[in-house]
Amino acid sequence: MSRIGAAIAAGCFTAGLVVGPVLAGAAMDMSAPVPWTDSGAKPYVTRDAKNAIVAIGLTIPAAAVKGTPAKRSEAPFPMTGAGLVQSANLQWHPTGHEPDHVYTLPHFDVHFYTITEKVRGGIVPSSPLGKVMPAKAILPPGGILAPGYVPGMGMHDILGSAPEFNKGKFTVSPIIGYWNGELAFFEVMFTKAWILKNQDKTGAYPQPASVHQHGLYPTRYSVHYDKATDAYQVSVTNFRQR
Repeated sequence: MSRIGAAIAAGCFTAGLVVGPVLAGAAMDMSAPVPWTDSGAKPYVTRDAKNAIVAIGLTIPAAAVKGTPAKRSEAPFPMTGAGLVQSANLQWHPTGHEPDHVYTLPHFDVHFYTITEKVRGGIVPSSPLGKVMPAKAILPPGGILAPGYVPGMGMHDILGSAPEFNKGKFTVSPIIGYWNGELAFFEVMFTKAWILKNQDKTGAYPQPASVHQHGLYPTRYSVHYDKATDAYQVSVTNFRQR
């Protein structure tokens, strides 16, 4: 494991508003996100000829990416007919978050929550549920479970093989999240600088060794720029019934 990966495992990763230790360094926006009412983003579910889900995603207009808000912002979108996923959420971090020199870059989070908005609203500082850890068996092998949790999100498990933990640079990262010991979200996180290059990216999505919540789990993720609509499609794909 790299030096940064070891630091995260030791308790340094706090992801913006995580309840836990905070790294000193960059001037980061630690406030709760404000509503992003004019993002223009839209959730979608793509199905095949047999009506099976092949993609769950969020379309983000290029204008929203170019004209981001000054403050940390989020836009939630309820979803139906999306398997385990109950909502999509677009969040903007203008100054990034910890760890310093890793995620302290302007970037976006796209969460596909498997918990309700009511449950998500209960993820607050000092919640006793924040002490309930997911069983090791439902965590992806090779992942790093960051200590603490982010209010309004939950706990984050990040691939230890991600470039940003191995002398590389953060551009796009898939993350799987937990709350109250169970699955809470599928996430794709990416920098503004990277997405503005209009490059496509697909990759393997972290796979839990086993599951408590049975349903469709994505095995791939995708970030795609559609020139015809001048918009980005961020999705989790290639689902496996578990």
